[in-house]
Amino acid sequence: MHSKDYPKEPEGDFIPGIYNYCDRWCERCIYTDKCRLFATENIIKEDITKKKEQEQSIERNKSFWNRIHKIIEEVEDLYDEPDVTEDDATIPLFGKSEEDEEAEEAMKEYEAFRNKAAQHPLTKAASDYSTRAYQWFKQREGTLKQHYNQTTKEFRVTCQGITDKEVLQKLTGAVEIILWYEFQLSIKIKRAFTSLNQEEAEPEFFEGIQKDSEGSARVALIGINRSISSWSYLLHHLETERESIRPMIKTLMQLKMKMEQNFPGAMNFKWPPE
Repeated sequence: MHSKDYPKEPEGDFIPGIYNYCDRWCERCIYTDKCRLFATENIIKEDITKKKEQEQSIERNKSFWNRIHKIIEEVEDLYDEPDVTEDDATIPLFGKSEEDEEAEEAMKEYEAFRNKAAQHPLTKAASDYSTRAYQWFKQREGTLKQHYNQTTKEFRVTCQGITDKEVLQKLTGAVEIILWYEFQLSIKIKRAFTSLNQEEAEPEFFEGIQKDSEGSARVALIGINRSISSWSYLLHHLETERESIRPMIKTLMQLKMKMEQNFPGAMNFKWPPE
């Protein structure tokens, strides 16, 4: 790729690393003017909307891959019947360097941390909540309808038996929050425990710095708190659904309590960074 094909560098008074411990809900974030990632993504989106440049890019890419495929075919023909002697076969073309072996070992260790985190009861509980929340809304598509306008990017909810505009507006906000964090909670909780496993394995390496485990747990706790508030709003305005909503709130309350026990410093994690 030519340098001119890369998006231009965004300009602004950005806070380094502010996007590392966020929930990626840019539309609701008050720090977008401080986020380099948000600015970069906007530049990319603007570039994509330029149809002429996009078409040129497609044609360039087609031409590029056509050339590559032609080269591959020529190489395959050249080595269709390679002349390899018995002595040659014993000589490795590529050998693993010490750095490669260390990187491979590090990846195996990291995967072990991830697998352990995936099996943690809180990760499983969050995953179970995600499934039940998804099914709850799926089963009520006929009465609690979600509408999304592709043009205006507007999301709204209508509910059978509710006509008060203010209630519907708040109901829309509550549903939107639940849906946003629905599957994110288990991801953030898994990352928090993955990092915690690393930090416990090598405490000296993480001494004196903010812990990634606490940063990830903080995002999870914010999502849990907001989800609890949102389900509580639904509880008070959907009288026929109170028995089905209470277990959702109970699960989230238990997750909140256990996460705070496992990550006592999470809500003291400094974000956004200065």
